[in-house]
Amino acid sequence: MSSLFTVIARAFPRELISHLAARLGEGENGMKRALDGVLPMIMGGMARQAQTSDAQLLFECNNRAYQTTLYGLGSVTGMLGILGSGTAADSALMQGETLLLGLFGNSWQAIAVSASRYAQVKRTTASTLLTLVSAVLPGLLGQYAEHNRLSAAALTANLIGIKSQLNTLLPFDLRAVANSLGLNGDARAAKAGNRQGWIVSWMLLLTAALGITSLRPRQLAPVVPAASLALGQGYWLAAQLAGQRPGRR
Repeated sequence: MSSLFTVIARAFPRELISHLAARLGEGENGMKRALDGVLPMIMGGMARQAQTSDAQLLFECNNRAYQTTLYGLGSVTGMLGILGSGTAADSALMQGETLLLGLFGNSWQAIAVSASRYAQVKRTTASTLLTLVSAVLPGLLGQYAEHNRLSAAALTANLIGIKSQLNTLLPFDLRAVANSLGLNGDARAAKAGNRQGWIVSWMLLLTAALGITSLRPRQLAPVVPAASLALGQGYWLAAQLAGQRPGRR
């Protein structure tokens, strides 16, 4: 069985990088460098979150993302379809931004700045790449779990394993920003409030993925911290879209 990171990286082949570079007005080498920085950073964020989240919740969320996707995961046309899905709140690309907010808060923009400097691409290019990877990553995790017949615990263990490899996977120039975001820190040192925030964020994301559209973010106000409630609107909009999608054949 190929490692999780290897499988995810294969979903972004050179052909796709070439198309992305042309679409975003960048050179292929710069786009490849940007992806080499962005991909492990986002997976490190998901690994950190997996350490403080319910394994079954995470598993069901990723599985639902895989089952309901309208795009061919790992295909050039599918990835470009996500890129071209627009900036409406319920678009696939904006769902990626919602996940970024859940993983890093507004600090995800600092990742975009660092990746832009490292790869020598425009900041807007780095931001777009971050949202694209985040839009497709849950589905890719669900696909990996199904193809390898992984349990919820096994998928979570695979994801958490990324965290211990992060300094190896990340370009040297991006390790400092990863450290500043606590991606290499000990999850046991996390504050209880942050732990609650991660769990609530995954609960909101699962609500969206399962298409439970009757629950609106404002109804969660009495029990959800303000920072997580702000993410609820994005998750609810994603749920509206998921409820209209046919299952994957």
